[in-house]
This record gives sequence, C-alpha cells and structure tokens, in this order.
Amino acid sequence: MYRKPRGSSSQSILNLDSLMDILSCLVGVMLFLVIYTVLELGSTSFQVTVPVPLDPPVGSRRVLVLANGGTVRVLDPGRPIRDLSTGIDQVPLDAMPEFVRQVNLSAPTDAYFRYTLDYDVEMASVAGRDRAFEITVDEIPGEPGEMLQELDPDSRYVSLLGGLEPTDVWIEFGVDERTLDAFRRARDLAEQRGFATRWGPLSLDFPVSFSLTDEAQGPGPRSTLSKR
Repeated sequence: MYRKPRGSSSQSILNLDSLMDILSCLVGVMLFLVIYTVLELGSTSFQVTVPVPLDPPVGSRRVLVLANGGTVRVLDPGRPIRDLSTGIDQVPLDAMPEFVRQVNLSAPTDAYFRYTLDYDVEMASVAGRDRAFEITVDEIPGEPGEMLQELDPDSRYVSLLGGLEPTDVWIEFGVDERTLDAFRRARDLAEQRGFATRWGPLSLDFPVSFSLTDEAQGPGPRSTLSKR
C-alpha cells in the first residue's frame, strides 16, 4: 500500500533562516557605512568661528557693569571721583573734615548710584592723607536697572554705552547666578559697539566703599567677591 510521506514533526512551520541572512547583510552594510564615515571625517577640515575677547586699549579705564539680581546697571565712578576729589590737594589737614562735609552736600549721582566722600582722620595720621579717603557708593531708590527683555538697541544701557568711547574704556561685567542670560545679552550689545569686555562672579550688597587711590576705580570681580 502506498502512503504519503509526512514531514518531520520537529521541522518548524516558520523558517527564519532567510530573515537572519537579510539582517546580517543589513548590519554589515551599516557597519561599513559607519567605518567609512569616521574615516572621511578624520580627513575633513572644518572652519569654526570662535569669538576672542578684545584686549583693553592701552591706557583705558575700566567701567563696571553689574549683572546682579536679574538686572543690568552701569557703575562708572570716573566722573563722580573727579567731582569729589577736585581741590583736595589745596585743603589743609585741619580743614579736611569740613571740606568733605561740604562736598557731600551736593554728592554726585549717575543713572543708578549716588557717590559720597569719606575721610578717616585717624587713618590720615597713621598712613597718610591719601589713604584716608574712601568713596561710598549707594543705590538710588527706584532705579533697579534693566531686565533681559528690556535690553535692546533702544535701552538705557545702550544709551549709557553711547556716552563712552571704546578707545577710552573697557567693560568688566560682575555677574551673579541669577543674571546670566541678561549678562550675555548685555555683553553682546557691548561687543557689537567695539568694547573690550571681561567678566567674573560678583554680587554686591550696597552701600559699598573703595579707596580713592584704587587703580580700578571701584569694586569688581577681582577685588570684591560675593558677600552672600
């Protein structure tokens, strides 16, 4: 009697050998493409533009920009120092306290700060008259500075920069952790106008004082770190 042969019971109904062959070929092609790409990139030159800070002009003075508390303010004691110190050399020592008092009756101000002159009689007798003077800077109430969204070509900050010459001053930013975005925007606006810039961590609690003979003419990241 003739009987129809039956397949082996162990043979799988679905054979995956062909699929595995296809996947192996795809993996090989992809691996080849990766190796080829890496080799090509290794022999390819890229041109990348990296901003390089300008060096401060020779003989220029520093202007401090405070990027603190979420706002940006220009702190430039140059003119106030000249106003407060004019005539000091001609004043006798015994008349100095009264001279300082009279000067402070009309203490100079700028866009954000008020400046007063301090004189320490005991320091004058120990270290000399020049070291006895300090400038105290305090905030003007109601002048908080400008936030990130206010920093544009028509802002007060840019207007203040317009009164300065890039050949005469360089800009140093004192930055706290709350004001990084506003600082970056303010720095871009300054560099677009040709100012050399530097920056460092700084947070100030006003009023602040500095020596009249301070070469930096005011507090900054190099001399006054965060008090918090």
